[in-house]
Amino acid sequence: MILRRRGAADFRWYLFLPAFLILPNLPLLLAAHPLNLLLHGYNDLDYLLIGLLSLFVPRVVTFFLLLAAIILDFVHAACVTYLFSPAEFLNTMRYGGLLSTTRIGLIVAAFVAALLVCLACVACTSPRLSGRQRKRASATMLIPFLLLALADLRSARDILLHPGDENNSARLSRTPTLGLLYSQVIYQRYERGLRLGGQYAMPSATALALNHLQDYRTSPPAQQPNVVLVVVESWGLARDLSLRRAMVEPYADPRLHAEYQLLEGTMPFQGPTTSGEGRELCQTRMGAYVAQGTAAQLERCLPLRMRRMGYRTLALHGFSGEMYDRKDWYPKMGFEDIWFHDRLQEAGVPDCDGTFKGNCDDAVAAWLGTRLQQPGDAPLFVHWVTLNSHLPLWRPVQLKSPSSCEVSAITRSDTTVCSWYRLISLVSQSMRDLALRPLGRPTIFVVVGDHAPPFDKDFERAQFSSTEVPYVILLPSS
Repeated sequence: MILRRRGAADFRWYLFLPAFLILPNLPLLLAAHPLNLLLHGYNDLDYLLIGLLSLFVPRVVTFFLLLAAIILDFVHAACVTYLFSPAEFLNTMRYGGLLSTTRIGLIVAAFVAALLVCLACVACTSPRLSGRQRKRASATMLIPFLLLALADLRSARDILLHPGDENNSARLSRTPTLGLLYSQVIYQRYERGLRLGGQYAMPSATALALNHLQDYRTSPPAQQPNVVLVVVESWGLARDLSLRRAMVEPYADPRLHAEYQLLEGTMPFQGPTTSGEGRELCQTRMGAYVAQGTAAQLERCLPLRMRRMGYRTLALHGFSGEMYDRKDWYPKMGFEDIWFHDRLQEAGVPDCDGTFKGNCDDAVAAWLGTRLQQPGDAPLFVHWVTLNSHLPLWRPVQLKSPSSCEVSAITRSDTTVCSWYRLISLVSQSMRDLALRPLGRPTIFVVVGDHAPPFDKDFERAQFSSTEVPYVILLPSS
């Protein structure tokens, strides 16, 4: 058996260091890109500490410690990539069945690889060593641990003090256990304060747009405007001005300027998509906790406020309502008419492939345009979260009329960023076309990003702000 004890004479100390310095890092190194996970550092220092501990504990203990450390390594990478705290990530694991079969298969393959690696590492250990062999093996673990830790001391401090700074990413090593503990402590502190209380308003593009509702206070009921909020998945603020302009180029259409006043700018963001929804719907810093908001907190959110003003409320998302429990908190927040993938599909809205297969964004926009063309007896407040630009994008997207990727250096050289840009541009084109329709009422459009695009490469993420997202507001000129 591989896990049986091996005698001191059989211990090969020259295999000991590679076993813990190289082998346990392979599962994440090989799976990071296919699973779209950001990798901060090539060597996990936790593995070297487990190697040192293996000199004093049974081999079965070493096996399970290694397996736990590899799993934590993947969890930490997922949290860093998708802006989750450990508690938020554990909560999202229950949605694993909604992932594509390809992604589930990759996760299973990574787990099997982790098991094999743990067995291989354990085969290179033995707790029954002579004193001289144990000292030599201990030095074999401690020296590279100290060298790697000292080499990355400054960048580790920067990551702890400035976790969202993309300029501190160049590292030789990583410490996922320490990183998870630190982020969870910060999350709990934030949860006890701003997250639970939600007493401090967060700036939002929707709040800015709704300030203009006072322009309609003397208008007849039939001229009270619809309000359409579109939260665009992974639309981040590009640092390259040419790329930033290209993504909003459809809004420069002269026909649009003849009918709307255009406002552009940026808003701060924190956390994943539901945090962006909480920001725009509730002006709150509750983040992902908005899904568990109290009745008193949700009373202050836009759907219930707009209903008190005489609006009907509509929520759209081209994926399952199970994801992030939207099917539960959308009604609690005050949405009367809710359309997820199943209803939209029954209505004839086609599907598009992606990380989360669901309704095509441009088709949802067309369906929404048909709804907005109906006059109705009351104005409508719409909240739509797009889907197709959710990362990762494993292959170039197939669109009927894709935007040219010659707009910037990064879109020319990187096929993933090019595909992402085309999907964001498609939303902009769809919103322009929707706004130019003969709508039943004047309509205010708010199009805003939820968070920076969670690319799995540092140089890709460095192309976007880690603190701000863009917005476009269209205000009817008349």
